[in-house]
Amino acid sequence: MPTAVTDLLRAGCGCLLLVHPEMDRLEDAVAELLKAHEWQRLAVGRELSAALLSEALQHRSLSARRWMRARIGQVAPGPAVCTEIDLLFDPGLSLDPLRLFRDLSRTTRLVVAWPGSHQDDVLAYAVPEHSHYRTWRKPEVSVVALE
Repeated sequence: MPTAVTDLLRAGCGCLLLVHPEMDRLEDAVAELLKAHEWQRLAVGRELSAALLSEALQHRSLSARRWMRARIGQVAPGPAVCTEIDLLFDPGLSLDPLRLFRDLSRTTRLVVAWPGSHQDDVLAYAVPEHSHYRTWRKPEVSVVALE
C-alpha cells in the first residue's frame, strides 16, 4: 500500500484519502506509511481541539479554518498524514471537511485517514447510523479504499 500512495502523490495528486470504516485498519495503514516514509503526522482532532478551547463558540468555525491553514502550511509541501479528523465534522464548526482538505492540498500534499466508505463514486464519512454521517458524490480527490 505505501507504494500505491507514493505513486499517486508523485503523479500530482494533492489530496489522497485512505478510506475504511474501521479506525484500527486506518491506524494500521497510517503506521505502515509513516514507517516507510519520513512524513509528518498531524493528529487534527487533538491539536485543533486544544487550539479551540479558548475560542468563543461563535468564532470557532473561522478559527478552525485559520488554524488548519496555518498548521498545514507549516508542513508544506508535504506530504502530511492527517489523522483524527472527526472534530472537523462537528456541526458546531459548520465546516465541509472534504472541501477544506481539497483547498489545503493546493499548497501541501495530504494523505487523510478517512473513517467511512467509498462506493460507486460516493464518499461517505462514518456509517449511516452515526450522527455526523455525510456523503459526497464525485469527491474530486483520489481515494484508496483499504481492504
